[in-house]
Amino acid sequence: MLTAISKNEKLDTSVKKDLENVIKFAREAEGTENLKGKGAKENDNVSAIRQAILADLANMYVAIANQINAVQLGCNSIQENTTKVLKEVKEAKSIAKDTVDKVDKVTNTTAKFASEANSYRDAVLSKPSQTNKSKANPRVLSDMECRAKQILVDIYDNEADSILNKSLTSIVEKANEAIEAIEDTDKPKDIKVLAALKARKHTILLTLNSKEAVSWLRYVTNKMAFTEKFSAESHIRERLHSLIVPRVPIIFKPDNDEHLCELEETNGLHKGTVRKAKWIKLLGRRRPDQTHAYAIISLTSVDFANIIIRDGLFICGTKVRPKKQKHEPIQCMKCRRWGHFASECPLETDVCGSCGDAHRTSHCQNKGKTHCIACRDNTHTSWNRNCPEFI
Repeated sequence: MLTAISKNEKLDTSVKKDLENVIKFAREAEGTENLKGKGAKENDNVSAIRQAILADLANMYVAIANQINAVQLGCNSIQENTTKVLKEVKEAKSIAKDTVDKVDKVTNTTAKFASEANSYRDAVLSKPSQTNKSKANPRVLSDMECRAKQILVDIYDNEADSILNKSLTSIVEKANEAIEAIEDTDKPKDIKVLAALKARKHTILLTLNSKEAVSWLRYVTNKMAFTEKFSAESHIRERLHSLIVPRVPIIFKPDNDEHLCELEETNGLHKGTVRKAKWIKLLGRRRPDQTHAYAIISLTSVDFANIIIRDGLFICGTKVRPKKQKHEPIQCMKCRRWGHFASECPLETDVCGSCGDAHRTSHCQNKGKTHCIACRDNTHTSWNRNCPEFI
């Protein structure tokens, strides 16, 4: 109505202007009222949505809490089962350790019994054994007694942390600490390491106070416990006993594990007694018609080695008579003397092994001259195997 009056009636300019302001104010007031009513409605909708979301979140929280509780129960059950399994594994390891220890002792006792047992006929016919060893070389007997009290330990530690960097006194103390830490009812009384020697190729030679101590320390469980305490990466090397076996059929394969196992079974040896075997002569140097050859067999048991030397050995259906492998003395290729290597030789110049002059043997031009450096004889060379010093 006000708009119609403003358009149709003739009004003063000031009145018309005031009327338009009233119309503008009325429209603005109307718009504000509409917005207020619409806002209240929207607020109600938002509140309803909020309540629905809160209800959904509450349901989700309850579901997640239930799932977390179920997972927690499952974890507790798994932890209990794991604890039981670890306990059973520990008990099984303890039982296995005792079993291995007992098997080792039974094996050594059986081997010793087999080496010492004689038949009734042999016992009756045998003569009383000599109690003294007057005919034996005292130096040889001393060396044998000393070797029986020694063990050789291979060291594989890092160079920075290696026990090889320590003094011999520290090595002896470390070895005694490792032995004292071993808990075993059969440990010999007053077992002790007396001396240590740094050998070649990252090895340490330990000398104990008795042969019984060495035998006890070579048991599998004691060996593992000692090396673990002595050095992180160490290993006690087995003492091998090598035999020269003549006239072995060439159908025998020294590098075949099945042939070695068959050799042990045929001769009644314990499994693992034959550690390795090899031919003395290279295969390429054999004659075309050759059927037998010499071999070297290395055993881990001195008792079985003595039995084989005494009773013989069956290989591929053939009985052979092995002998102990004798190690020849060391000869220096620089000064041609005995007892050391060329790397340890104090001389600065080479000495000829044929004529004895100051040059290498391979460069010798004195074809008719012979001289032995060791015995100072002109009838043979320094490398002659008939030399009295070599014999």
